[in-house]
Amino acid sequence: MQSARRESGTVLFVVIILLLLAGILSLFALNMGVFEQRTSGNDLRAKLVNEVAESGLAQGMEYLHQNPTSLTSASQWSACTAADDSFPCGSVPASRRSTMLYWNGSAGGHDFDGSGTVSGWEKRMLPIPAANVIATAGNQFAVRYGVGAVMCAVASKATSSDPTLCVDIGDASATGTGVVTLVSVGAMPDEGARTTVTQSVGTYSLLSGLTNAPPILASGSVDVTGGLQVVTNPNSAGAGVPVSIWSRKSLKKTGTPNTCYYNEFLHNSSGDANGTVYLDDASPNFPLCDNCNCGGSDSLSFDNAGNKVDYGIDVLQNSGLNSDYSQPLQSGYANYDVKPQEFPCDLFAQFFKVKAWEDSDPKDNFCDKKIMSSYKNPNTGVDTPMGVDEAYLFENAGTIVNPTAETTSANLARADQLTTAAYPNASFSGLVWCQEDCGINSGEQIGTAASPVLLVIDGSTTIKGKVFGVIFLRTKAGTATLTPAAGYTMTTAEVDAGGNAELEMHGGAGNSAVIYGAIIVQGPATKLNGSNSVVYNSDILQNLLGEDDFTKFVGVPGGWSDRTSY
Repeated sequence: MQSARRESGTVLFVVIILLLLAGILSLFALNMGVFEQRTSGNDLRAKLVNEVAESGLAQGMEYLHQNPTSLTSASQWSACTAADDSFPCGSVPASRRSTMLYWNGSAGGHDFDGSGTVSGWEKRMLPIPAANVIATAGNQFAVRYGVGAVMCAVASKATSSDPTLCVDIGDASATGTGVVTLVSVGAMPDEGARTTVTQSVGTYSLLSGLTNAPPILASGSVDVTGGLQVVTNPNSAGAGVPVSIWSRKSLKKTGTPNTCYYNEFLHNSSGDANGTVYLDDASPNFPLCDNCNCGGSDSLSFDNAGNKVDYGIDVLQNSGLNSDYSQPLQSGYANYDVKPQEFPCDLFAQFFKVKAWEDSDPKDNFCDKKIMSSYKNPNTGVDTPMGVDEAYLFENAGTIVNPTAETTSANLARADQLTTAAYPNASFSGLVWCQEDCGINSGEQIGTAASPVLLVIDGSTTIKGKVFGVIFLRTKAGTATLTPAAGYTMTTAEVDAGGNAELEMHGGAGNSAVIYGAIIVQGPATKLNGSNSVVYNSDILQNLLGEDDFTKFVGVPGGWSDRTSY
């Protein structure tokens, strides 16, 4: 009996120990569960607050894209000091901090903490509109974010191997290019979560091929007749090397056309009945003349009347008179003939830096076959096959006028691209794509000197009015606005003509056609007759380069960091 009682006590002790161990294990498991929940919650908060800060970077980049003049406005930027580690200067290493500029909030700041006022470091944040700011994230967590900016105003270099230096805006060596570091702070105030991320971005222009463009560039022949006046690009082929006309094929001259420098164009007729010089009515207020000329000894080319050949150094063309490009110059020609391989194979690539055509017959050095791409319909999300040039224009055009049935039936354009405004329209600016009925009649105008236009015209057109900016006549896939999925190769006749886009200019006394900028034709320029002018004007083209449609931002590789904390 005593042994049984001892065994019973031992069993009870073992059971108690096992229950105690089970309890401890349960408590440990419960603690681990709580720890995992906390870890998961912290991980969720970290991811959400990081995404919030990334939203600030994206909206900061978009703000600069929508306000490109902010990058060149000295009043909106102040110099950082080497010792200033406050927002946002502290995001830049001290070794180069003193060369940087920070957004000073003179154009407004951002209410980061939601207090209803902008104070302290909030004044250094970009003024993102309140309506565009995300208020909640995840499971309706309240979030706040703001973004500042630090910029290097890049100085010009004497040689490409020189180091990149930062200078003050307005400095004589400033190039107008800025490398910006966006500093975004994201927070979840109710959760105690906060983070800072930075991203360096650079600017680039869609029109990198514009500054060297001559007034007339054509992949087909150019027929200059009547009293056409062409003001040259004085630095088109290099510093001090003018080009007025550059053609893949021959230039045909009759009548009394002339080419000259801008100063001679204005002075030759200034103050008399032949031309009226006036100042543009908007900044920068430079002189213009709709009916001046390049006559007499001021002319670079064509100072002989009638059918006499007189091509100066500013005319580049292929006369077609011989195939031996090493032969001595003929009488009346200042330059050797342009070799086929010396002319751009694809004018779209030459101007927009996006290859849209390829050469199916390398012997002729002419791109005649469309390169295909696809464009995601912004309204349906469906990928639509089309040519690279068409996809590029749908992606980047700010305005599409007179859309064809191919565009409207497939609902390919964004709602903000299509316009019901009358065409032509002087208020047009930026990249405008006209798909049909694109002529410009006498008395009509597109663009202004202060807000010029890049007008892309599908196919052939006739110009009788006034244009400020650049006209690009685009060769289509035969008669189609959009290249079919099977692709397109030019016919033999189209290859011989240099494309199927054909330009005509007509004008007479009192209703001359005037282009202040440049004309680029994927085809021939025929019948450029009458009292018309194509006037290269660097001020107008610089205004065009600075417009929103052409200034793009891109992240610098390796430019993202979260090493800074505010």
